[in-house]
Amino acid sequence: MVKSKDLFKYTVIISIFFLAGLIIASIKNEKSNEFRRTEICLGTVVDVQVRDRNSERAQRAIAKVFKEIRRVEQIFSSRSREAEVWKINHSGKGEFTVNEEIWNVLSLSKQIWQISGGGFDPTLGVLMRLWGFDTQNPSLPLKDEIQKSLLKTGFDKVSLLEGNRISKTEEIEFDFGGIAKGYAVDRAIKILKEEGINSALVNAGGEIGSIGKGWIIGVAHPRHPGLYVRRIKLEDISVATSGDYQQYFEKDGVRYHHILNPVNGYPARGLESVTIINKSCAYADALATAVFVMGREKGLKLVEDFLDTEAFLIDNNGKEWSSSGFEKFVIK
Repeated sequence: MVKSKDLFKYTVIISIFFLAGLIIASIKNEKSNEFRRTEICLGTVVDVQVRDRNSERAQRAIAKVFKEIRRVEQIFSSRSREAEVWKINHSGKGEFTVNEEIWNVLSLSKQIWQISGGGFDPTLGVLMRLWGFDTQNPSLPLKDEIQKSLLKTGFDKVSLLEGNRISKTEEIEFDFGGIAKGYAVDRAIKILKEEGINSALVNAGGEIGSIGKGWIIGVAHPRHPGLYVRRIKLEDISVATSGDYQQYFEKDGVRYHHILNPVNGYPARGLESVTIINKSCAYADALATAVFVMGREKGLKLVEDFLDTEAFLIDNNGKEWSSSGFEKFVIK
């Protein structure tokens, strides 16, 4: 059985709600209206909500957001032949000059790779292609195939050089699926603020950034679609979730999902869902993947050591775990 993100019957991983009392207060006191637009970008559903009293300003801001998101997609896509990442992936090993944004995201990725002990690793492109999670027909590879693919992974085989240059000692292929959506959300939030928007929510397939007060999200139950285990309030902050229920297939009663362990090349085990709260959606996005791979104990320790970051985890027994400051975001 195969279950993956069908873009036309898409089940958003984190559903969005707006606190009714604050909607009323906002409309009544600030004469603001809601403007909303949804498009398919970044291989997922992107939803932008803006509350503003000025229709022209709101619509202009939303249009600029989607233009920016599509620009980011054209840089970081590993599928489009026109994307710079695709070109880097198909250039073999050696030294390359890259887009400044790619260099910056690689720098952030390497930081999280280091502090997570390799839990987050965007060099798994060859391995991801082997499993076929970017297709509608993923399948279980042979053990030998996984071992061969692992030889073409590893951030230790990538060096970041001055002048926006990088070097690859092997035919590494980048897959920024664990950080690109978060980065795009950060860019969107920046544009909205520059346009004078004071209340907005950007959701890129479950990676969410917020501006202003009153936004509430429900964290989905990983085994019961439509049910939510926590409601979280957001105010000028971001949240991201990684789960074994987002993209997966089952074979002989075993669930194989898309969050791969960089050490053995198989899906990471031990957790069903990880939700991370951080000011930066890119950080939250990458940390959610890192914690999922690291497991509950090491993952929570990492979060506790990370400034202004909280986490909510559900293990494979359905037990819930959270960081020390997570409850301040929870609506009882």
